Amino acid sequence: MKKITLLFICAVLSLNLTAQETISFESTEGYTLGDINTQNGWVSTGDGAGGFVTNQVVSDEQASDGSYSLKITTESAFGGQESPIVGGFYDYSTPVSYVDAVFSTDLYIDTFDSSTTSDYMLGFINLTDGVFITYINFSYTGDINILADDGAGTVILDDTLTDWTPLTWFNVRMELTTGGAVEIFIDNVSIYTGTVATPDADIEHVRFVHDNFAGFAYLDNFRTNDEPTASVNEFDSSSLTHYYDKNSETFNLESSNSPITNIEIYSIQGKRVISQPLSNTTESINTASLADGVYLAKVTIDGNSETIKFIKN
Repeated sequence: MKKITLLFICAVLSLNLTAQETISFESTEGYTLGDINTQNGWVSTGDGAGGFVTNQVVSDEQASDGSYSLKITTESAFGGQESPIVGGFYDYSTPVSYVDAVFSTDLYIDTFDSSTTSDYMLGFINLTDGVFITYINFSYTGDINILADDGAGTVILDDTLTDWTPLTWFNVRMELTTGGAVEIFIDNVSIYTGTVATPDADIEHVRFVHDNFAGFAYLDNFRTNDEPTASVNEFDSSSLTHYYDKNSETFNLESSNSPITNIEIYSIQGKRVISQPLSNTTESINTASLADGVYLAKVTIDGNSETIKFIKN
């Protein structure tokens, strides 16, 4: 099978956009089921012959909210690619400033396996300079990796030490600040902090793509600087301190306000491994029964909950 030659298309958009928007692919926004190419400023990958691939579509098969989402899947006329280039591309009508920019979206990705899925990428690009600011890669092995600066000026694909959960909707959020600082969240839990590959460059273009080996993924509610108001069911995280003690194999919590009333600990795959009622402002949770790895702790204070990440090693 032939390899696709990716066409970088800088379309002139007629859609009236601002620096704050949400794209949910619903009919009320002017989207229709079928090929995403030319819908509201989106284009799909060029086929190398002057046309476009056709299997990257607005779909009603899955949606995190509403009825429609963007589905990217294998184009059978082409083979697997060296990197993720098959999918949907979106140009902002006005570049989005990197200063305190927040991007988030809901994703649903096929089971990770070398024979049944692909690498998927959510990329953020400055087209003027022709560079990736950063991208988030969801590997066929289940890893989540970030294109970042290693702190010494070398661009690397940095491992977040976190897996994504297949066949379920999850939210990924990226927050940028001056100097290229980036923080990545999965379902409001911070999984990574670092520096983007190209600091202090505005975002002009976003792409949601795969490498065309197998599988599918959906994207819904793509938000640019348009995050919903924080839930009233979350307490002020600054009132809680926590740390993992390797020597005693305990996860330690201290609340500066009210007593901690409950904790639930989940593996990164979403399995609950500890559930325990609590009653003090200072608590120590025995994790000796847990294997080394990344865990999510849902802590409850005054009936409100906050989820935090810790690493047992």
